[in-house]
Amino acid sequence: MQRRTRQSLRLSIANDKENETQQSSLPTSAPRKRRSTLAIPKVGDDHETPKKVSRRSRISQLPLIASEESEASVASAPEVTASEDEESEAQEVVGKLPEREKEYDELVKFVDNVIETGGSGSLYISGPPGTGKTATLQRILNHRAYAGKLKPVYINCTSIKSVGSIYKKISEELGLKVTGATEKQYQSAIEAYLQRKHKTIMLVLDEIDQLSSSKQTILYSIFEWPSRPTARLILVGIANALDLTDRLLVRLQTRCELRPHLIQFLPYTKAQIIVILKSYLQTNGIMDRFPEPALALLAAKVAATSGDIRRALFITRRLVEGMKKEERAKGGGVVCSVSISQVLSMLNQVYGGSQAINHDLDEGLPLQQKLLICSLMLILKHAKNKDITVGRLHDVYKTICGKRNIQTVDQSEFINLCSLVETRGIVRLQGKKEPRMHRVCLQWDAEEINTALNDKQLIASIINDVSCLGK
Repeated sequence: MQRRTRQSLRLSIANDKENETQQSSLPTSAPRKRRSTLAIPKVGDDHETPKKVSRRSRISQLPLIASEESEASVASAPEVTASEDEESEAQEVVGKLPEREKEYDELVKFVDNVIETGGSGSLYISGPPGTGKTATLQRILNHRAYAGKLKPVYINCTSIKSVGSIYKKISEELGLKVTGATEKQYQSAIEAYLQRKHKTIMLVLDEIDQLSSSKQTILYSIFEWPSRPTARLILVGIANALDLTDRLLVRLQTRCELRPHLIQFLPYTKAQIIVILKSYLQTNGIMDRFPEPALALLAAKVAATSGDIRRALFITRRLVEGMKKEERAKGGGVVCSVSISQVLSMLNQVYGGSQAINHDLDEGLPLQQKLLICSLMLILKHAKNKDITVGRLHDVYKTICGKRNIQTVDQSEFINLCSLVETRGIVRLQGKKEPRMHRVCLQWDAEEINTALNDKQLIASIINDVSCLGK
């Protein structure tokens, strides 16, 4: 026993000596400094409002002025390297929507005013598709300065099954426990919640015109919520029509407290589209391979047709993909660029099949595509359920054609027909894997469609034919 103890003692002494020799051979390092327990505030943190961040991003070449709270600890703060400063500035600019700073500042001013006064307010944002309405609002909802001040609730009204189910959707987003399942019970639960103490709610209803009904009772009840004394609610409605509140909600204009603040998003101009497309091309490192004349032609056509920046970006991506495909086919490190003829060809595909670029977009719109669009407009105008699938649209289309002795296409051809209309940017298909269950969303407003179809008699005869909707 003693022998084992002496042996283990010798081994431990030998190991200790070996460890000491290894440590002595390592380079000595300076003693680690003790980390200060004082908090160092970051410049441009939560003390800054979204408006300040947006203003600074436009004048980033000017020196930054520290806030009064951060000046006290400037001496103890570590120096920020150029790379760290560029990284933090890049993070602040993420999500910036070009050419929409004026509208963004107006939205921020409205929201800040409501929060500071502790009251409520309603806002109606209008503008054609693809003009940045939803993207600008999402930028505000996701801003860190509002994280502790607002409870954001965003609902796209095209996703609800019926007009009355909007109350259920709002209740679910607010996390309310509702006893019962009727429309009235969900509405009462929301109104009871607005009477209790809560954080300011920012309720955004995108495509709010989908809630339109015969007497507009649901729209009126929702727009009356901000007038409640304890509501603490910022209601934001988004739609394409400029005069929706004046045309459908006349009673709101008679009471000042119910009248919503209006912000209009105008279509993008040619100059604005060029700025945005240049930014996209520079980000992808291919600016030098997209000549200025080709870019100007693309921007001019989109601006003259709709001013939809999504469509401009879609066409640009298609052209870039075609250019890269051409490079792969040629091989050998050949560098290609986008030509004006390629831009013309792509614009013809998107805006009118094989017709010339200087022809009007809709002179060559086939009859079957016109019938499809009119069927969609009929459902949106008169049907209670605004959730439109390809299968449901095909059923209404067949009824319309049958009453007018027009030959119909089967479901597979109809799906291809929907895809053709989608390439023109008139509708958008989204949803499940099965094509029949794809949801059909209208992208253009009534005025654009009337101009596109160029057949007022056909439009009027179909849109007013409620019997085609069935039961």
